[in-house]
Amino acid sequence: MKVQRNGKAAALTEQQLEALLAAAPSAKHHCLWMLQRWSAARIGEALSLSWADVGGKHVTFKKSSTKTKTTRQLLQAPALVEELASYRLHWTKEHGHEPKPSEALFPAAGSTTSTMSRQAADKSFRAACKAVGIEGASLHSFRRTMAQSLVAKGVPLPTVQLATGHKSLSSLGEYLTASQEDVLAAMLA
Repeated sequence: MKVQRNGKAAALTEQQLEALLAAAPSAKHHCLWMLQRWSAARIGEALSLSWADVGGKHVTFKKSSTKTKTTRQLLQAPALVEELASYRLHWTKEHGHEPKPSEALFPAAGSTTSTMSRQAADKSFRAACKAVGIEGASLHSFRRTMAQSLVAKGVPLPTVQLATGHKSLSSLGEYLTASQEDVLAAMLA
């Protein structure tokens, strides 16, 4: 669990995810968190997206923004498709025009081409966590949550690795934690 920005980000329960989304300060933050939730995106990857990167059926994380320096494409989950469509309406209303493919998906205040800063994203996330009583979470929690959730559902590790974009199974392993109850259940199985 993260304590004063040290340690690993906590994985979130479905109830915590829903509470955070309900506490999002804007449509932009709601969409950002939904995108992270459904793509396991690192915050830098998510913030670097343009409207072209979410066009069609995929989210495309360009190699220039990924930690592994490889392009990663994921099919959009139905919930993300719906969220992006809703957010597009908010974006259009806020900026007075339909977004151009090159414009930032999550722009900085007063811009359509500069991206929101990590600090601004983090500040809003921490405020929402405080408002709903979640401790030990960070913007990386969405990524850890997705990895752990997929493993808990019995998804093969290579598929989880493909979803999260980890370079190796050993690096993915850092995201997966077992509880004492999990260990006991495995021994009794």
